[in-house]
Amino acid sequence: MIDTDRYSRYLVRSVNHIFKNFLGDTSVEEVFETQSRAKDPLVVVEINGTMKGEIIINLPKKTLDLITQKFINSDDVKTIRKYHGDVAGELANLITGTFANQMQFLKHDIKLNAPEFNDDPISIKTLYENINLSFNSKFGGFDIDFYFKEMH
Repeated sequence: MIDTDRYSRYLVRSVNHIFKNFLGDTSVEEVFETQSRAKDPLVVVEINGTMKGEIIINLPKKTLDLITQKFINSDDVKTIRKYHGDVAGELANLITGTFANQMQFLKHDIKLNAPEFNDDPISIKTLYENINLSFNSKFGGFDIDFYFKEMH
């Protein structure tokens, strides 16, 4: 049985946990309109195990700039751009790691691959269920797309 409502809640809870406790952003909230465009940076984490798929975090450049600035504690534009991939990957690790931890309560044993910045490994997504979530934060808006198949 696919439990998309619970998966959505776990993703929202994971984002809230990381933004509130790690980034100090108590204003983060789920919103119901897309925050990113197709050309915006993205970071992808592939999932394997009792579930197969990927989580994609779409980060508009302005949002990624502000999160990177917070992570590396620098205002230098060149330095901020240099670390976009590293920061996006670390943010993806934090969110997906928290999500994977919660999934064990639904008896899912999932393994996460290393994040890939601006590279989308799964090209044919029509065979996957998907959940699309959008968020706003003090850093700006961003979207999370979760494509998955339960493996039995």
